[in-house]
Amino acid sequence: MQTEIKNRILPIKGGFNFRDLGSIPTKDGKEIKENLLFRTDELSQLLPEDLALLAKLNVQTVIDFRTDMERAQSVDKLPTTCKQEIHLDILAANMQTFMNEISNGSTDYKNLLLGFYKELVLSDNAITEYSKFFEIVQNPENNAIIYHCTAGKDRTGVATALILAALNVSWDEIESDYLLSNTFLKKKYEAYITKNPALTAVFLVDSIYLKTAFDAIIDKYQSIENYLTNVLKVDLKLMQQLYLK
Repeated sequence: MQTEIKNRILPIKGGFNFRDLGSIPTKDGKEIKENLLFRTDELSQLLPEDLALLAKLNVQTVIDFRTDMERAQSVDKLPTTCKQEIHLDILAANMQTFMNEISNGSTDYKNLLLGFYKELVLSDNAITEYSKFFEIVQNPENNAIIYHCTAGKDRTGVATALILAALNVSWDEIESDYLLSNTFLKKKYEAYITKNPALTAVFLVDSIYLKTAFDAIIDKYQSIENYLTNVLKVDLKLMQQLYLK
């Protein structure tokens, strides 16, 4: 793994997919500042040394994209520096429909995920919740910020892709960061995938998922920039002032 990528990986023992967005380059030669934005999977298994590390990084805000059911089954552990934990429930109904499809015997996992990713950027619920997300991210008093779902790959992956787009990061870099989840989640979901390899489509990510979401945005809103500024109400200039070196 490249040195610059290794430097972005948090040495968390009680989690699988903890990464700093810092040092990712932009299209115009700048870089994202370190230790301000962290994408992760669930925080329920964090060890004392993990919490101490997050406190050392001065994590002020934790944003949880999970449903009420997910949160009840797996309660976040928070560092002592955390001042607020914010719940943004993204696509709870869609998540339940997705799980019901699988429970009822559907094995067309990839198409289920493709539909889910479109909803992650086009549905009224997702737009409302991601708009709230950017309000929080654009307030410097909330830094440093952890944002996460259960695996840190889909809801969190889309959130990250939108942040990176707002910070003028290229599609290749956005896609590369998105696909890194596979490197870290293989171990987390190894038992499920070994038992049923077809579940790889559910437990890992595929570049076609994220591309489908971005294509859906462009089809409906003409450009990612228009979507960010006029739909999610993102202040691109402020975002770049806050998060770029």
